Amino acid sequence: MNYLNTRAKQIKTMILEMAKGNFNYQIPRTGENNETEAIAASLNMLAQELRVSYNPFIFNAPADSIFKVRHYLFLINPEHSILSTNFDLDAEPTFVDQNFLHLLTPASKKIFKKRLKQLLKKQYPSVPCRLELRASNTLNVPLECTLFKLRYGAVAGNFLVVASRIQSLNPLLKEDASKKEYPIRKLEALKNTRDIQNIQDVKAYLQDHPEDRIASLKILGVRFGLNEYKLKKGFKELYQTSVFKYQLQQRLHKAKHLIRSTTDPLSSIALQTGFKSYVHFGQAFKKEFGVAPSQYRKMHQ
Repeated sequence: MNYLNTRAKQIKTMILEMAKGNFNYQIPRTGENNETEAIAASLNMLAQELRVSYNPFIFNAPADSIFKVRHYLFLINPEHSILSTNFDLDAEPTFVDQNFLHLLTPASKKIFKKRLKQLLKKQYPSVPCRLELRASNTLNVPLECTLFKLRYGAVAGNFLVVASRIQSLNPLLKEDASKKEYPIRKLEALKNTRDIQNIQDVKAYLQDHPEDRIASLKILGVRFGLNEYKLKKGFKELYQTSVFKYQLQQRLHKAKHLIRSTTDPLSSIALQTGFKSYVHFGQAFKKEFGVAPSQYRKMHQ
């Protein structure tokens, strides 16, 4: 019981941290192999994915707009009534005690019911979906969601909807918004827009071909019109990570996708994603996501 109480508190802390936009928090892992650990691993992986996809650095935004990401939680019971939420809109002062289905568009109701059945029938720790909430008669709010079934503590039997809302701010407010919400770091290695574009091309290449072997930063830099210094320092300035760490991250995310979407042997997936051996792959995967590749496949079968 002490174990479950401790893990429940840690999971609650994780959810609250994510609600505040902190995706660096991770639930400490244990050696247990049960549903509680599966939920902890899923939340850790969700935070990892949100951290990768959400980068408020202004150079990643299109030239004519700036994006802002907001995160919401809906705690709902088996009858779909909202028990608690941090979601609010001017058009609707409160959603508590309302039926969650009544807030969805007709198409989203079908999607939500289908995903909920998958969550219950196949015992997934979580399922993703894209839903639209009806904020008014003319306005729909798109949300990228992940559904969880809560199994322990006072909230056992209820469901948690973790949602992200991506907003595009008025381009006319770009200058003011960038000062208030998107602090721009001073660039030292990158001197002009061409350098920045070259670094972005390197990132795109690593995303598309994470399995490729990089002989050296010098050789990679020549391919994209950069010297070794600009590539090494410039990539870190733009993306707050090194070229090799980013490549490893992309390899692991590609491997995670292949594990979920194919029946390829794990040893084959390791080679497909650029790892020299399954042992190295397994160690890197567990360090990044908190579970071994074999456990992750079982969680998503």
